[in-house]
Amino acid sequence: MRKLLVLALPLIALSACTVGPDYERPEVTGEVGEWSQGGIDGAAPDVEAWRALGDPVLARLVEQAVAANLDIAQAEARLRQARAGLDAAAGGRVPEVAANASATRQRLSENGQLPVGSLPGFAPEYSLFDAGFDASWEIDLWGGTKRGIEAAGYRLGAAEALAREARLRVVAETVRAYVQLREAQAEGELATRDVSARETIARLARQSFEAGEIARGPAADADAALSAARARVPAAEAKAVAAANALAVLTGQPPEGTADLLAQPAPVPAPPKAIRAGLRADVLRRRPDVIAAEYQLAAATADVGVQTAQLFPKISLLGSIGQQARSVGDLASGDSLRFTVGPTLSWPIFAGGRIRAQIRAADAKADEAAAAYEQAVLSALADSETALNRYNAARAAWAALEAARADAATSLEMARQRYEAGEDSLIAFNQAQLAYDEAERAALSAKAEAVDAHAAAIKALGGGWTYPEEDAAS
Repeated sequence: MRKLLVLALPLIALSACTVGPDYERPEVTGEVGEWSQGGIDGAAPDVEAWRALGDPVLARLVEQAVAANLDIAQAEARLRQARAGLDAAAGGRVPEVAANASATRQRLSENGQLPVGSLPGFAPEYSLFDAGFDASWEIDLWGGTKRGIEAAGYRLGAAEALAREARLRVVAETVRAYVQLREAQAEGELATRDVSARETIARLARQSFEAGEIARGPAADADAALSAARARVPAAEAKAVAAANALAVLTGQPPEGTADLLAQPAPVPAPPKAIRAGLRADVLRRRPDVIAAEYQLAAATADVGVQTAQLFPKISLLGSIGQQARSVGDLASGDSLRFTVGPTLSWPIFAGGRIRAQIRAADAKADEAAAAYEQAVLSALADSETALNRYNAARAAWAALEAARADAATSLEMARQRYEAGEDSLIAFNQAQLAYDEAERAALSAKAEAVDAHAAAIKALGGGWTYPEEDAAS
């Protein structure tokens, strides 16, 4: 046994050789640079910037979504699969040991190669009992096992990044669905107010027509506008129900789980004045899709080494020890000891080009992963720039429409004063009310668009949720 171990030491030393390329992070044009958008805050971004919206109901919904969303649950299950895959790959570095036992009844042919029938005292039929252990260990001469462990580790990193991406996507979708709900509720209130004003105008127009003061056309127009206003009420209610149902799915609940949100209207939260975006290079270090793409590239690079190792000889150490006897009583006897130990060599001298084809396929897959990584980087930069531009534009539009709403509010107040002073008719006052409602509706839509753009920008910058390890590092 000692001689075999001495002979194996040079083989073990050879296992330091590792074939295949080592992973090196490629450089991608454009990943280092400045934002093209002006006025971008270069400070470190708020990872959970949705908390700055100051809405406790939204905060509770986001926390529920991260805890119970089923897309996140699926991503976390895939993450556990990747962890198990790494453990399985690492298991190839140590010897495998298996216990075995058997009890068989055997009979040798008397007409076979051995003339057992003519041997005195030799019974052709007998029982055989066997119990012992088998062990095997493939020496990783060329680093194939090491490369396999590397690939599994990189795929674990990709799975972790994709699990993060699922969380960020769910957080952004929860914010958007919540904004849609609050927008629909506000639209419903405006629609109800419009109906009241339109009813007054239609009633007065009908009375004027019946008195012969106006033609039938203006009265018919007032009735048509009233019907259109009434149609907006159920449309807004349906939009609110759809948003509440979307929130139920996002938070892992049945539709009735968010019924309280429908019964308790609240305003659309105000978007913050600016987004802290940090540096462009920081975005690439935060974006889960970019991180996952790089891990996939590293794994594909390691897979080339796994396939290359198949070209070279494989040496394994095999061993088996146990007790074997023809009767149970003799199984514990020292004379029943059996063992086998020694190295084995296998070398695929001819495989019909299969191994080299697998190496070429692995190389091509690594090239594909490199292109995917570069595309992920460029897409992340474009996505971030687009999201920041959209947010700046949406907030500017909201500010302008808020100013228009304020002007409309002043006009409405002046119309009210004129009506109360007897200088204007009730129709004129209600028309001013409708004009204000339209300005408020436009400002409401712009506000919701700005909050939606804020959520999209935070996600594009790689933020949206804080992870425990990040908390510990900060």
